[in-house]
Amino acid sequence: MENSNDFEFEYNLDDDMDMHELVEIHVGDLNLPTGKIIAADPFFTYDQRPFKRTVLPDKYPVYVYVTEIDEEHFRIAYAKIKFRSKDASKWVLAITDDITKEEMDELTDDEFFGFPVDSGLACFLDEETNAALNAKMDALQEKDPEANYYDEVLADEFKAYSSKNKFSRELGDWNDHRPDRESDNNVIMFASGWGDGYYPAYWGLDENGEAIELVIDFLINDFEDNEDEDYD
Repeated sequence: MENSNDFEFEYNLDDDMDMHELVEIHVGDLNLPTGKIIAADPFFTYDQRPFKRTVLPDKYPVYVYVTEIDEEHFRIAYAKIKFRSKDASKWVLAITDDITKEEMDELTDDEFFGFPVDSGLACFLDEETNAALNAKMDALQEKDPEANYYDEVLADEFKAYSSKNKFSRELGDWNDHRPDRESDNNVIMFASGWGDGYYPAYWGLDENGEAIELVIDFLINDFEDNEDEDYD
């Protein structure tokens, strides 16, 4: 695993996660053929760069952490890829491979680099899988410019994959999507907290600086309660 601690920005994610009563749900295993991970809105991955730090190519479990807002109302507060079974001892801001040290030096304590969400969904995927996902979405668009990838492809998958879980809405809150059915490469998708926003990810590291996990924080406390909305 590449160690990118030349300009890492530490954050106490453990304290934030301890503020919630969280339900951990294993939502699938992510295939990472290159070890270059992208976190993004699944409909806007084309220009999203992978993280600077890489991991060994392999399949890794992905979890979401659900918090109860009120009775029968749950939201995904965090999403995590787990690389090793041990606990992380510190967390550092996950930055993409195009961020410079100068840009990091300009960050203040209440700022971060993250990724935008405009569809109410986020995802983890490998750089190689990203090319296949965009090719499939482009092909659908070329065939029918009015087509919507969520409506045409993902809606039924989400419902079949997770809608029966007591912590999911009826339309499904997470999904294991394969852009190419002949490949093991997949995209693990999940609802993004309260929906649209700009979200950070953090590497959980051990005492030697090795990656134990990668966590997206959906900043659940930073958003006011609002009405549920469809994904698209």
